[in-house]
Amino acid sequence: MSKYKHILFDLDHTLWDFEKNATETLGELYEAFQLNTLGNFSVQEFCQTFHKVNYHLWDLHQSGKYDQLRLRGDRFKMIFTELGVAEAYIPHAIQDEYLRICPSKPHVFPFVHDVLAYLQSRYQLHIVTNGFSDVQHIKLSSAELTHYFTHIVTSDGVDFRKPNPAIFRHVLELIGAKASDCIMVGDNLLTDIAGAQNANIDCIYFNPKKIPHEAMTTYEIYNLNELKGIL
Repeated sequence: MSKYKHILFDLDHTLWDFEKNATETLGELYEAFQLNTLGNFSVQEFCQTFHKVNYHLWDLHQSGKYDQLRLRGDRFKMIFTELGVAEAYIPHAIQDEYLRICPSKPHVFPFVHDVLAYLQSRYQLHIVTNGFSDVQHIKLSSAELTHYFTHIVTSDGVDFRKPNPAIFRHVLELIGAKASDCIMVGDNLLTDIAGAQNANIDCIYFNPKKIPHEAMTTYEIYNLNELKGIL
């Protein structure tokens, strides 16, 4: 029988398939805003540039160098600048449309619903995410994930972000558990894995792309269905 009572999940890139949902949204925005008329870049180049810039800005946000408003305000400016579009021609409504459409996308990783249903019958499940509250709840609802989780903790809701152990201590207090009662499942070696370890919480690294690394983790999985064999 498992020693754990609570499972903490990251959301983006772990359960909710950010890359698939964002790429689908960007394709729709490319057509809606007729971005082909702004320069010599394809929808594929638009998506690639978005993901590169977005990951860079999120790295800055995770390290405390970029706040939510600045990230959202700068993201598409930086994307279009890199694609060679003059600022005067940037469709400024595109950021609001992205935030309206993308969180409503329902795509999740394979086996998510089956695995969460299985685990929910055995443990209390909780979300611990650095994503922003206003969109994370929409994502959970759109993907029909909300009902699996007892608590949903967002970094901007508690003023701490992973890997700061304070957010994990907040979760432990919220759910009335000890660190040894919990295990964290996430895709990010810094925020999810090192963050959990800093709080003395066991961790499962979700590595679907099988990216080589030297981190020490309690477990490592490449497919969420593997959780059934661990938990």
